[in-house]
Amino acid sequence: MYKTGLLILTRPLPALKSAVQSVLEEAATVVSNTLYVHIQPSSSSHTFKIRNVPCSKDFRCLMTHLYSSSASLCNNLDVRILLNNVSNLPLERNLKFDLKRPCDIVLIDNQLIADEFQNRSESLANLMKDGLKGPAKVHTLNMPADSQSSMIEDDKVESFDNVVLGGTFDRLHAGHKIMLSEACFLAERQITVGVTDENMNQKKTLCELITPTEKRIEGVLDFLQDIKPCIEHKVVAINDMFGPTISDPHLQFIVVSEETKRGGEIVNEERQKKGFTVLKQHVIELVVDSCHNQYEEKKISSSSSRKRLLGTVINPIVPNRNIPSSPYVIGLTGGIASGKSALCGRLEKLGAGTVDCDKLGHEVYLNGTPCYNTLVEQFGNEIVGKNGEIQRRVLGSIVFSNPEKLQLLNRIVWPEIGKLAEDKIKKHAENGKEIVVLEAALLLDAGWNNLVHEVWTSVVPPGEAVKRMMDRNNMTEEEANKRLKSQLSNKERVQSSNVVLCTLWEYEYTQTQVEKAWSLLQKRLTERNSEHSKY
Repeated sequence: MYKTGLLILTRPLPALKSAVQSVLEEAATVVSNTLYVHIQPSSSSHTFKIRNVPCSKDFRCLMTHLYSSSASLCNNLDVRILLNNVSNLPLERNLKFDLKRPCDIVLIDNQLIADEFQNRSESLANLMKDGLKGPAKVHTLNMPADSQSSMIEDDKVESFDNVVLGGTFDRLHAGHKIMLSEACFLAERQITVGVTDENMNQKKTLCELITPTEKRIEGVLDFLQDIKPCIEHKVVAINDMFGPTISDPHLQFIVVSEETKRGGEIVNEERQKKGFTVLKQHVIELVVDSCHNQYEEKKISSSSSRKRLLGTVINPIVPNRNIPSSPYVIGLTGGIASGKSALCGRLEKLGAGTVDCDKLGHEVYLNGTPCYNTLVEQFGNEIVGKNGEIQRRVLGSIVFSNPEKLQLLNRIVWPEIGKLAEDKIKKHAENGKEIVVLEAALLLDAGWNNLVHEVWTSVVPPGEAVKRMMDRNNMTEEEANKRLKSQLSNKERVQSSNVVLCTLWEYEYTQTQVEKAWSLLQKRLTERNSEHSKY
């Protein structure tokens, strides 16, 4: 297998469209990471030179078909269709392939050209802006014989100097690539892309898992520079649905999806108010996701991609060498009403030992414990009730209105809870438990993540957490929101977590996540034990 491949297609466009499945399936057996695709229908079958290809309906159709098919046939490949030679304007002579990733192998649908590349490596090297990494490796595609159809004249498509589009562009998928490629396909001078910022994404599914804005901008820019480096790329963060569309009078064309078509119409209404020209638009059809399950969208979407991350490792696991390697301890955390206890119960049924730090928190306040004596010494006898026990409500009224006293309380209580947690973990080890789950809302706040090997976090949207608190704890909406805002945000927890789970949906889907996380954990432990056995 080769890491990066360049697929050169020279047959007539209609013939290529009928061969997409076989071409992609064969390419996937040769290339493992990135597959560049150069489309150049040519009547010459003996020599190859990068030539101008006009914008046409057939080209657009093939481009869309390649991307949509790649989602189901070779989803492991990052397919990128090169558009530097696609234009209705005259192009500079001696165009070369300007690839961001060095090419390891060339795949081509023409045996004669393949022979030329193989026998005269300089002819291929001369086509590369940065040359070749080594000797030319050429693979001739096993194309069906009937795909050698004659050239068919197709309808040209109008192109524009300045094209614009917008979106979240989280973890680029085939749908994103079709939209961005359509914009590049039509753009002769400049493409402008608006990437939604964090505030615009708050209502999206699993927004905590959306890649940071700057990373998404980098991803879009990397893709655009790869597929059409000859035009200008302007990629900016946007905090509303309009972005540059109502500030740049030079824009001429907008690419939208079926879901954002109405947004394109609203943009034009605003442009008319400013005296700008109305943007012509092209609507991209949604791409069907042939791999979706019952809990995911039928179309290819970033939301489904984020759902598939649940239960997997999203942030690298850093070995904790300050604690015993066994039992393997999972720190399970999450905000109030996020479903931590339910998840802990499911993991217990799968075989994990469990430690509830909330219960341990009650134990450290009991009369006769070191923590009890320190608390009475620091906060006075007024916190002690008639039964001789600390009145947590009275203590709470003292500390929650005074940040300094709250910090003092935490400095006293948290380390003691940590000691009890370590004792419980040791007891589970004595009882033969190989995996222990430490459930703690304050895991990260209290620094108890130092007691675990991995951090797992349970998240639900803030609105769902508020609803659960109102239903479960009889809180008012104001009280619930206040409680929620006093804690770490979902985003802060996710940033410090290795695995994320979500209890928002059906019972069965939550169970599916837990079983997936457990299965992957078992695999990690098996691999770790295998590595240790080598030494």
